[in-house]
Amino acid sequence: MKRLLWIVFLTTSVLRAQNVAFKKLIDNSPLDTKLATLTESEQKESGVMLRHQLYVEYTFDSLGQLSCLQGIVKRIRINDSKAIEMYNKIVLPVPNTNDLLYLKARSISKNGTVKEVGMEAVKELEEQGRVYKILAVEGLEIGGELEYTTLFRRSSSLFGGEILQSDIPVRKVEVKIITPAYLQFEAKVYNAPATISSDTLNEKRTISVGLQNLSPIYEEKYANLKANLIRLDYKLSYNLSRGPERLYTWQSAAETFFDYLRSGIDDSKKDIDALLAKEKIKGLAPELAIKKLENYVKTNIALKEEEDADVASDVLKKQYASKAGMMKLYIAALESLNIPYEIVIGCSRADAVFDPKFESWNFLDEYLLYFPTTKKFLDPGSPIFRYGMIDQTMEGNQALFIKKKKEGNDIVPESEIRLVPFSTIADNHDDLLVDVSFSPTMDQIQGKVTRQMTGHQAAQLRPYYHFVKAEEERKALTNEIVKSTLKPDVTYTNPQIKNTNLNSDEVNKPFIFSVDIVLKSVVERAGKKYLFKVGELIGPQVEMYNERARQYPIDMGNAHAYKRLMKVKIPEGYKVSGLESLRRNITDGRNPAVMGFVSDYKLEGNLLTITIDEFYKEVLQPIDIYEPFQKVINAAADFNKVTLLLEKK
Repeated sequence: MKRLLWIVFLTTSVLRAQNVAFKKLIDNSPLDTKLATLTESEQKESGVMLRHQLYVEYTFDSLGQLSCLQGIVKRIRINDSKAIEMYNKIVLPVPNTNDLLYLKARSISKNGTVKEVGMEAVKELEEQGRVYKILAVEGLEIGGELEYTTLFRRSSSLFGGEILQSDIPVRKVEVKIITPAYLQFEAKVYNAPATISSDTLNEKRTISVGLQNLSPIYEEKYANLKANLIRLDYKLSYNLSRGPERLYTWQSAAETFFDYLRSGIDDSKKDIDALLAKEKIKGLAPELAIKKLENYVKTNIALKEEEDADVASDVLKKQYASKAGMMKLYIAALESLNIPYEIVIGCSRADAVFDPKFESWNFLDEYLLYFPTTKKFLDPGSPIFRYGMIDQTMEGNQALFIKKKKEGNDIVPESEIRLVPFSTIADNHDDLLVDVSFSPTMDQIQGKVTRQMTGHQAAQLRPYYHFVKAEEERKALTNEIVKSTLKPDVTYTNPQIKNTNLNSDEVNKPFIFSVDIVLKSVVERAGKKYLFKVGELIGPQVEMYNERARQYPIDMGNAHAYKRLMKVKIPEGYKVSGLESLRRNITDGRNPAVMGFVSDYKLEGNLLTITIDEFYKEVLQPIDIYEPFQKVINAAADFNKVTLLLEKK
């Protein structure tokens, strides 16, 4: 998403780029050809980041324009061929070669041989329409090291963030943020202890940040990797040349976004009123008007993220808009309809945990609308959600709420940091009803399977049927769902799909998917007996096994439940054994109501009824409950292995 352009009124003092601190570091740092001695644990890694120095310097160019330069030094030990592959091509963080001011990469072999490449070796690479600048490094070898140094111009945004971890362990990180003394930045490190200090020398202020012994980045299931990475955020808080007022507060953000997103309302009123009249939205009850407005916008206005944020009337003419343009359209219409609303601006918790105590506008990345009368949200930028449901990653995170307040004859914004609440387990279900019997020849089962989904679970499938209209594409979609719900060898007939229309009341009803099935692979003959792999009827399940200790807290996405009801008709004259394996009760013993996998059965005559309740009521859970969580997750995969034995009485 395009960000607002943050503008700060600075003095016009001129500081020459050649005085930047990083250039002095380059000039005063001769190459050290001595190789590092690794610890036993470091030797087991593909590589080790021995040193990572990062300089961010705000200065002024010869025209008095604010400029930002970034310098990077990395020293890396190469332990295996994977590391060679990782580092033999360096992707440069510059779209334009003119912004690259200095570049040098040196490989140091085990015997001390040095091979060097620089600016002259930069190549351009295009992938999927994007252009990259890359540098191929020569002479990398196992047991050797790479030293890489670069200086480049970057965006002079007054809010910044840097990920400090790497795919390999990092021994030491040093960050310096350097500014004219009167520009005072603040910095904060997330997800790791760090030392942060500041000092002023020769009219320059330097924030220094130091960290040591950072673990490598590992992907983990049910975790927000990006949000949990060790990162540094920084922001401008004071411009002392203009006074002692704190800059870029939440209130000033509210004022900036309020004015920006409401711009053009008066100029767009005629076109907005015409639309509301044409679509018969004007005069409807507020909640019905919101729904009808949203259906119109999400059916007729395409989202184009790189577009400028046009005013509402231009969006109607173009029939496409950025997320900010979408917000302007909704706000103009809500103003005309006189429906109370609040602007909500925050970030996905998959990217970062919103920090109310650190007023960085980097957290202000995504838009929502909140309706205080109904206490419901609307997600303007998402075509798959409707009023009352938003992207699940926006739930459970703090956000900036902005509402209108009247002061005399003026309308002004009032800001508040509040939590965007989670949906509940009652909202999000994925339930399965299986009703089957055996064929007369005992070589297969047949019957009906019905899947019923609500809330975020339904949002995984319902939108596809809403947008996919071609019959062949729908058939392919249905085939994929059936085979993933059960087994790839299943054959089916009579598919029935209900409540697929996002633009009607169907969106608030369960999405229902049912088929008549025949399945052979769950029945296997063993002499005169039959093995019935009943556990496979719940479909394939996630398994979690550890190669290393868990690093990150648990995020389930949303609170949800899976209820399964299986009815199996046992053939006349047969008895079934192994039923006790159907009875399971796996929960967190400290708090059994939070999550669990509970299954049971009843055998009445020849009807076997199996019930399963798998539930996760808490979305975010700490590392210290990982072990019981893992057992609950694996319980469904273990249930897949349940096999009953049928034999004649």
